[in-house]
Amino acid sequence: MKINGTAAFLAFVWACLVVPKATPADTIYHNGSILTMAGDQPNYAEALVVEDGKIVFVGDRDAALAMKSDRTRIIDLKGKTLLPGFLDGHSHYINSLLVANQCKLYAPPSGPGADVPSIVAELQRYARQRGIAQGELIMGYGYDDSVMPIDPSTGERRLLNRDDLDEAFPDNPVRIDHVSMHGAVLNSLALEKYGITAETETPPGGVIVRKPGTREPWGLIMETAFLPVFEQTEPMTAQQELDYTRAGQMLYAGAGITTAHDGATHYPQFRTMLRASEAGVNLIDVIAYPFVTDVDKVLGDLPVDRWSKYENRFKVGGVKITLDGSPQGRTAFFTTPYLQGGPGGEQDWRGEPTFPQELAKQMVKKVYDLQVPLIIHCNGDAAIDLFLEAYEFARAGDYSRDWNVTTIHTQFMRSDHIPRFVQYKVRPSFYTLHTFYFAEAHLANRGEAQANYISPMRDAIDAGLRPSNHTDFVVAPLDQMMMLWTAVNRQSRGGAEVGPDQRVTAYEGLKSMTAWAAEQYDELETKGTLEVGKLADLVILERNPLQVPPMEIRDIKVVETIKEGVTIFPPPETGHPLPAKPAKEIAGEFAWRPHICDMAAVNSAADTTWVLTELKGESIESEAPPTIRFSSGRVSIFGGVNQLNGSYALVRDAVVMGELVSTRKAGPAELMDLEQRFARALAAVNGFHVHGERLQLLSGDEVVATFQSVR
Repeated sequence: MKINGTAAFLAFVWACLVVPKATPADTIYHNGSILTMAGDQPNYAEALVVEDGKIVFVGDRDAALAMKSDRTRIIDLKGKTLLPGFLDGHSHYINSLLVANQCKLYAPPSGPGADVPSIVAELQRYARQRGIAQGELIMGYGYDDSVMPIDPSTGERRLLNRDDLDEAFPDNPVRIDHVSMHGAVLNSLALEKYGITAETETPPGGVIVRKPGTREPWGLIMETAFLPVFEQTEPMTAQQELDYTRAGQMLYAGAGITTAHDGATHYPQFRTMLRASEAGVNLIDVIAYPFVTDVDKVLGDLPVDRWSKYENRFKVGGVKITLDGSPQGRTAFFTTPYLQGGPGGEQDWRGEPTFPQELAKQMVKKVYDLQVPLIIHCNGDAAIDLFLEAYEFARAGDYSRDWNVTTIHTQFMRSDHIPRFVQYKVRPSFYTLHTFYFAEAHLANRGEAQANYISPMRDAIDAGLRPSNHTDFVVAPLDQMMMLWTAVNRQSRGGAEVGPDQRVTAYEGLKSMTAWAAEQYDELETKGTLEVGKLADLVILERNPLQVPPMEIRDIKVVETIKEGVTIFPPPETGHPLPAKPAKEIAGEFAWRPHICDMAAVNSAADTTWVLTELKGESIESEAPPTIRFSSGRVSIFGGVNQLNGSYALVRDAVVMGELVSTRKAGPAELMDLEQRFARALAAVNGFHVHGERLQLLSGDEVVATFQSVR
């Protein structure tokens, strides 16, 4: 898998010597460290030229400036570093739609949650900044109880509890999700909201922490006890799908990422991503990997011949299979027992595979037969053994056809696994952030030898593999510089070295976030390096990771993120423009249940009751004319007899109505007739105008209905 370094360098030199086109440039970048990421060794250019969203020249500054015209933007980097936009090796993109509207509470250095006072102070700041009103739900994420400081008076960690949140927020329900995403800390109003009381029994496999000496819940609930909380969160509306998509993608853009990964996409989440993409709201590219159990449903909506092709910056990249759990949670599958037993006190516990061996083999073969890429989660060494056995079963001795396979996490890869990965051309995607966040847990669970060999990136690269690296966001923070820092330094939170022989150079670490990640997605022709003809997906860093002391890499800030020649981070002062085209089909069920934050009025038609005065050019003379009201993505209609409710989305001046549910009552014939005509007219509505106290709903250029406001 290793590419000849001389050939790569000559290709880079040839690209630099290509004579620039005479066509004027859109943007010219110069006067900084323009690191192309092309080749096995660092290569720099004096200037880079962008036109129509693509790179058209990389090389000499004077040659680049010769392409200048009156409309060309000349960007002086002032010594900053320009790189290809980062490609996310693996995360759970769909969760960004949730947490973009929540308070970030990771522990330092990735967030402010150092202790209980810090968490409470950040929540209070967040509530003030967002203008959260009395009674509204306040949500946070990233709380890590394992790093809270020890209270000298008790010798135990001082953990966040219900009383802390009650004192700070007596009038708001508060829910703080655990960093594992398997639980939360709730205050009294939130416990009441979700129906958890002293009488609530702890379910098997669940945790409800009780206040000492009582049965009163003290805030923290985990695992199966947390499931009813998640199930009670409200579904997104159509408008929220669009708004949350933009907000979530800004989290990625802020980290310098221009291509995001959603690992283990379930069907309702796929529908959310597809609808948002059809509405044209994507700021970055999004790649979804449907979970193997949901593949058939996805295929029903998107045939396999449309996979691996971007449509509105969204594509299905392949299929996801999960073979085991997490090593820090003691659910990863190993060949030898955990030193501290199982999560429930089991003895001689090695973990278990997610699926029985024979079923796992059939699942892998199904993906191979579909002829699409596979990403497969395997943490423990026994899970990697199981993967290799399933891989060999699927191929049945025939390795003539290329198959793009990536193992996700691959943390406890043994040295004897590496030659087989090389032989089968399987790419590991490593998770070096664990050397910082979970090293102590791995030492306790697996012992020094295995803990020091987690994510063996050095050995993999030396063997000829080209691994990617990833954050697994939201389990770990979406922080590319921190991820690079862990690959280069391999130091734990406590300052211990974690397998220093597996350190990589900063350049190799960057390759795992750019060119090698592009290979993972079969996109090296368009992304991953700064070369002529590729997309102008770029990131500007305040300093060059190759030229700072290794321990300072994590302090480097992302200055700007550019997608196809357009700056998406930081956002323009006026905000990102709404899509040029309205959604084609946003209507339908919005069944994926994210955490809901109460949203402000979304447009000039919102939070007003409108009375129908004209329908299809006919004046309405009725004692009970239909009314309509839009508010935070929900539409409420009184047709004269029946109440209709549903969802809507607004894109510029376009409106897309979700499916309406009616109470189906009977009434006077004239009112029923008017109601039915009104409902039929609504089905054709795709635009609106507000003129003072008058609202017009449009079907194309035709005015379908006119309303008068009632204040």
